[in-house]
Amino acid sequence: MGEKILEVTDLKVEFNTDQGRINAVKGVSFDVYKGKTLGIVGESGSGKSVSALSIMRLIPDPPGRIVGGKALFKGQDLLQIPMNKMRNIRGNKIAMIFQEPMTSLNPVFTCGSQIEEVLAIHQMQLTKQQRKNKAVELLDLVGIPAPEKRIKEYPHQLSGGMRQRVMIAMSLACEPDILIADEPTTALDVTIQAQILELMHSLQKELGMGLIMITHDLGVVAEVCDDVSVMYCGKIVEAADVRTLFTRPKHPYTKGLINSIPSYDATDEGEKERLQTIRGMVPSLFDLPTGCSFQDRCDFASDKCRGFDGNPILKKIADGHEVSCWHPLSN
Repeated sequence: MGEKILEVTDLKVEFNTDQGRINAVKGVSFDVYKGKTLGIVGESGSGKSVSALSIMRLIPDPPGRIVGGKALFKGQDLLQIPMNKMRNIRGNKIAMIFQEPMTSLNPVFTCGSQIEEVLAIHQMQLTKQQRKNKAVELLDLVGIPAPEKRIKEYPHQLSGGMRQRVMIAMSLACEPDILIADEPTTALDVTIQAQILELMHSLQKELGMGLIMITHDLGVVAEVCDDVSVMYCGKIVEAADVRTLFTRPKHPYTKGLINSIPSYDATDEGEKERLQTIRGMVPSLFDLPTGCSFQDRCDFASDKCRGFDGNPILKKIADGHEVSCWHPLSN
């Protein structure tokens, strides 16, 4: 598997709201390896982004609070170290790309100045001219044409794809060990999406980073990920390498996600197949059913699933393959 650079164990996060306390992340565990990509996939509200923000210590407190678990990075527990040390790691050794670059970039500063600010904070030995030169190099690295011109432009002067490339350049400024990408291509059209994914994949191989790809799109997972953790209602329900997940899914939710990928194959009659969906909605975290959280949407749910045994725990069923289900699917 290679060198393990991040080990997250039993992460738990809760939020206090006007309606009461909710458990947004319930005992999530995963590992990130050097030069490998871990995909964290699931519908909106499954806890993917909250897990990533918790690792970065970016959960607003209040109302959020990390109530348990460890996130070991180079021997340090990121959930316990003082905040001043965490600020030295954040953006330097572990960087994050957010979903919508227009809300992440400051509209009143040029793209170049925002990249230079990252360098000024984390690489104080660089002179002002060296920071400017590095900003140009980074924009060139992520495939932005005429980078000497682009560093003088403001975010609103760039397209969505260009803004996302600027965000990637900022995140790579300090050559991080881990890059967390939270739905980095959601707001982009399909052509630009493919370019951004290819860019991130090639940069990862070049720089040897560990990459966490957070997405709801299994097409993206198939394209770039080595390992996958599927989340539902704050828990990981299945974890495997990407090939195993697509060829031998064991959780009905994983199977449903795979089936809902649009197919471009025509039927014998020359008609397109109807898009398959998972029936129902993700339950509210305020009103989770007794037993398995997926029971109301599952074709295989039994009395055991609806009983008082709670959610099944994540169990190993083969090397590198774990599933949390009372009735895992057969091959």
